[in-house]
Amino acid sequence: MLRIDNVHVSYGPIKAVRGVSLEVREGEILALLGPNGAGKTSLISSIVGLAPRTSGKVSFDGSVISSEQTERIVSRGITLTPEGRRVFADLTVGENLRLGAASRRDAAGVKEDIEKYLDLFPILRTRYASRARMLSGGEQQMLAIARSLMARPKLLMLDEPSLGLAPRIVDRIFELLASLRSQGLTMLLVEQNANEALGLADKACVLASGSLVFNGTAAELKSSGDVMEMYLGLEGG
Repeated sequence: MLRIDNVHVSYGPIKAVRGVSLEVREGEILALLGPNGAGKTSLISSIVGLAPRTSGKVSFDGSVISSEQTERIVSRGITLTPEGRRVFADLTVGENLRLGAASRRDAAGVKEDIEKYLDLFPILRTRYASRARMLSGGEQQMLAIARSLMARPKLLMLDEPSLGLAPRIVDRIFELLASLRSQGLTMLLVEQNANEALGLADKACVLASGSLVFNGTAAELKSSGDVMEMYLGLEGG
């Protein structure tokens, strides 16, 4: 579904991503892991044209999308739930959800999907008329994910969905992602919580200083003591 070939991302003289290649197949979850500053956010942002990719090729559903504008890439079926949630604070929950479907023209389908995701995230139903700034961090993260889903993506990319959340809320977020996985949604997940991510993912990649240092299955990474300890600060095995 998604293929990245030899992608480089630079900010002036700073090389954030150095020749990374990876693939996400339909129905898979790929966890993209690594220490802070490894280039994870730069890589996924470059996929949707939000970071300066200096070379390399990005393909989606068999078409090269490297030179396309962000709006066109999103219309193809890729959405990004960014780090820090970035909901529209002064809009209500309902308005945020409808904004996620702004490119759609099927009013009945939009209404149906709102109900679907209010069922999946019940707290958003009780907060439906509240402004997003009144929500807790966990509630805002659920809203950010639901807003991305309103675009009916083929590939959902999430950047640090557990960042800054209490452990019980993190558990709830990953339960929701597991529910989406059971529905067949393809995901690319950037996450500092490696244990949670590897418990959910089929495959895993590890970035360090902008370069790919591991690319394999989640099970293979969990059994790789050296990579787990050196780059993720965890014990493997």
